[in-house]
Amino acid sequence: MGTVLLRNAKALHLAGFAAGAAVDIGIGADGMVVLAGAWDRRQPFDRVIDLHVHCYHGGTWLSVRPEEVGPATGVGLVVDCGSAGEANFVGLREFIIERAAFPILAYLNVSSIGLVAANRVSELIGAAVLDPPRAAACVEAHRDLIRGIKVRASSQVVGEWGMTPVRVAKQLARAVNLPLIVHIGEAPPTLDEILDILDPGDVITHCFTGRLTTSIARHESYFQRIRTMTAAGLIIDVGHGQGSFHYATARAAIARGLLPTVVSTDLHIGNRWGPVWDLATTMSKMLTVGMALEDVVERVTAAPARFLNLGGWGGTAPGTLARFTVFEVADGEEALPDSHGSLERVTRFFEPRYTALGDALTPAARNTTRDRTSTPI
Repeated sequence: MGTVLLRNAKALHLAGFAAGAAVDIGIGADGMVVLAGAWDRRQPFDRVIDLHVHCYHGGTWLSVRPEEVGPATGVGLVVDCGSAGEANFVGLREFIIERAAFPILAYLNVSSIGLVAANRVSELIGAAVLDPPRAAACVEAHRDLIRGIKVRASSQVVGEWGMTPVRVAKQLARAVNLPLIVHIGEAPPTLDEILDILDPGDVITHCFTGRLTTSIARHESYFQRIRTMTAAGLIIDVGHGQGSFHYATARAAIARGLLPTVVSTDLHIGNRWGPVWDLATTMSKMLTVGMALEDVVERVTAAPARFLNLGGWGGTAPGTLARFTVFEVADGEEALPDSHGSLERVTRFFEPRYTALGDALTPAARNTTRDRTSTPI
């Protein structure tokens, strides 16, 4: 791409700079940072420019193509959230991750078959799909990519098994020394049962669901328990999704001081054209329900980087590989739905402009297509 100068930016969760500080970022032809601070106009640059998915496309029915969720939407790294189990993880690695133009990590589904036909066929269809020894061997073979064990704990998935798959997943996570990531949906199992087995560092995804039996806005005991557990290290993730984000629940929790630890999309073919669209739109919704701009940015940059043990991300020292998203916060107005059909008037939007990953600088934008329907799942 030649050398690039990202000019007149404001730092947000950028190592070495206070929030809101003016900064120029120079990137060399090798993708390394060569300038972080004020450009003195002496060093020439070729260009001057005034930063929870399912992406196992073809391997699982609901997954999108990696390019639909990556740098073109302002995202420099994604984590596939349990699309693959031990029996098909090699395909995710060989045909998706290793061929992608940007970094992809993964959580391993506790089910051997992963989300091959979700939600039409449950990944937890019987005892044969739970094979902890094989799952543990898969983790060891791919530990450079696998960052956690995923289980979907909702009635449509677990059926009569209740908590059994969640308990198996927790024991597997303990055995391989990784966090457990639990999708919560409609009970059973109940949220109390799930919280009983979680430790600091484990993850609840879909934390602002509006579902009758697991919404923390409907159940004060759930709210208080999660607030106590997050203070002790439980990770709570937005995971917007097609059926898992509720404006009223999020607003009520945030107003009472319970902010999500991380903000993610749960992007798949069922919500790619709404109600999610992309991460920048989800971030914009979080502003609408009361989060501060800096808090939103922190939860899609520094916080997930810490959770994933990504050293060097957001670094600005000379010689550091460039990994930045350049975005503008712009005024606008659009009524956007949550996952339950409620509309909110969104008036401030995160507008990604460029994603810098090493020597690749990709123009980026939100998905503003509104005339396509989601695929029902």
